[in-house]
Amino acid sequence: MLGVDERPRCPSRAVAQSGQVSVSVAGRSSVTTDVSESSGAVEPEDPASGGSGDPAPDNDRVRLRPPGQAELDAIPADRRLELLDLERQHHDRELQRQERARQQRTQSRHQWFNSVGILASVLFTAAGLVATALTLQAGQDELRTSKESQITDRYTRAAEQLGSTKPEVRTAAIYALERIAADSTRDHYTIRSLLAAFVREHDPSARVKAEDLPPEPAIDVTAALDVVGRQPVLEIGALDSAGLLTVARLDLHAIRIPRYVSGGYANWRGALLRNADLHQVSLTFAHLTNTDLRNANLHEADLREANLSQADLRDAKLSGANLGVSASAVGDCPVGQGIARGG
Repeated sequence: MLGVDERPRCPSRAVAQSGQVSVSVAGRSSVTTDVSESSGAVEPEDPASGGSGDPAPDNDRVRLRPPGQAELDAIPADRRLELLDLERQHHDRELQRQERARQQRTQSRHQWFNSVGILASVLFTAAGLVATALTLQAGQDELRTSKESQITDRYTRAAEQLGSTKPEVRTAAIYALERIAADSTRDHYTIRSLLAAFVREHDPSARVKAEDLPPEPAIDVTAALDVVGRQPVLEIGALDSAGLLTVARLDLHAIRIPRYVSGGYANWRGALLRNADLHQVSLTFAHLTNTDLRNANLHEADLREANLSQADLRDAKLSGANLGVSASAVGDCPVGQGIARGG
């Protein structure tokens, strides 16, 4: 078997020249065999080749048809074997090319499927995150709704208990409202106003003479005042003429709580205490800024260290009241006559 040059050339060429067939194998020496001119097995060679028998350039080669049986029989056996070997190599190269093309197509399909899989995974993950977020939001909304419903039920029960005929039940309801106010910030003002109304309703009426007043307020009234004094004041946000934040005013006008002794540190800022009977009350360190105390009875009241700045004390009865160091704060307040600044 002859060695074969596997360069990408035409595997064989048969040239019809002067009644002969010339076969050139991959640039090797050619074999010439006499054949009939009428066979027509070979197409004319490109004139650019010059009729020398050498292969023409790749772009000028003539595409040959497969030789017939008669033409193959005319070729010597060794050359025929070379042609068969070249044809087999060409066939193998074609198979390799097809295999590479098939592998490329397979690889492209795999890449496409991988890309689709990755995209599907990303979309699935995103959908899972969105579903989780929606579920969490729904859970939070449900929890908030449940909490608000519980607070509403607790508030309703406590408000109903305030109407009980038993003072101990009313007192328990007052402390339950304080607990609700701690759990629900937005209900602070409502509960504070409710307890102020409770004090106005359950303190001694105006028909009771001063000498007939009880020695101290009832336990439920005292509890309500204590809770009100511990609650923060709702600041509306606007500034008043003195540059202070305007607050929601607590309505305790005309209440009668003589000898109320647990008002120390009470936060009654901005409260309406006009015409209130507060004689002999203890309001040490109380926060009474901007409080309306017009015509209030503060006879012998203990107001030491109480903050009375911007409080309205016109016509207030302060005889025997112990103002302590807060007397300087009263100096700028509008007051009436008969103020006693006790030491």
